[in-house]
Amino acid sequence: MQEWWSSLIGVQQLLWGLAIPFTILFVLQMGAALFGLSDHGDSDGAGDMSDSSVSILDYFTFRSAVVFFLGFSWGGLACIDSGISVFWGVLIGLIMVVLNLLLLRGLASFNESGNLNLENAVGTNAVVSIRIPEKLSGCGKVSISFQRRLEELEAMTDGKEIPKGQMVKVVRIFNNQLIVSILNEL
Repeated sequence: MQEWWSSLIGVQQLLWGLAIPFTILFVLQMGAALFGLSDHGDSDGAGDMSDSSVSILDYFTFRSAVVFFLGFSWGGLACIDSGISVFWGVLIGLIMVVLNLLLLRGLASFNESGNLNLENAVGTNAVVSIRIPEKLSGCGKVSISFQRRLEELEAMTDGKEIPKGQMVKVVRIFNNQLIVSILNEL
């Protein structure tokens, strides 16, 4: 190991000295994000960019620094091995930061609260997936699509028992519970 290290020129030693810790930091950040432990305050500009008060300084975050040095160090090492100027590594680092920001902005556009508002289901058709007992005597389940999601939710009925596979309509919400009726009984 020491032979390998001493065979490197000063710039290569610097780049390896950056590549290893920043790769570890990047892997830790990815792991934290995967398990929901990442710092939500470090948005990297992925949020609402319509606000004119966003400045260039908003892009200088710890995450952006890690991505830059990751790209710079590994890109610089690849440039040296290819006989290209190490300064191309700076460009590679900057490109990686831009790609990271674009990716985060794209992912942020998918972010929704995820909370279901059952009131939005009223008037929606559904299919019974587990039979619904008669006259509010128990719960069954329905497959229902609302708020751009397909959900399986508990449901009750005021009328007669509703078998599996029957088309129903949500008529109201009572005590945070879907109340449904068979479509042809409405």
